[in-house]
Amino acid sequence: MKMAMESTPNKGKGGQGNLETYSVVVADDDRTMAELLATNLRRLGHRVVGVAWNGKEAVDLVLKTRPDVVVMDIHMPILDGLQAAREILNKTMIPIVMSTGMSDARSLHRAVDMNVVSYLVKPFSPAQLKVAVHLAVAQGRSVAAQDTIASAA
Repeated sequence: MKMAMESTPNKGKGGQGNLETYSVVVADDDRTMAELLATNLRRLGHRVVGVAWNGKEAVDLVLKTRPDVVVMDIHMPILDGLQAAREILNKTMIPIVMSTGMSDARSLHRAVDMNVVSYLVKPFSPAQLKVAVHLAVAQGRSVAAQDTIASAA
């Protein structure tokens, strides 16, 4: 199974200075928000490899494209974002940034329990999106490195 951390991110500028750029899957049932996310990610230099409109499509798209990171809404049909994240994380170590219009404690605790590595509360700025994506990938790399060290010991 290919892990997202094994991919080779681009070290292009893409509006980010010297920060790496990544392949991203966006999942949000609000088409306007999904398009806004995709546009902002592209402006930040990232490559959007697909957009999903519900949790099931998100799982299928992520497993097919193996992006470096996923930006996914919590409240979606068929599978909510947290259910979709659970399915993704059971099969791969791709870091997930959850986005939501709600900052309720229950959703936050569910995200933390599933090792979701970043969380954005809507509305958020492009700068907040940039930070969340880079922190998610860095955290994912850290977890992958720890897993490698633990399995070698």
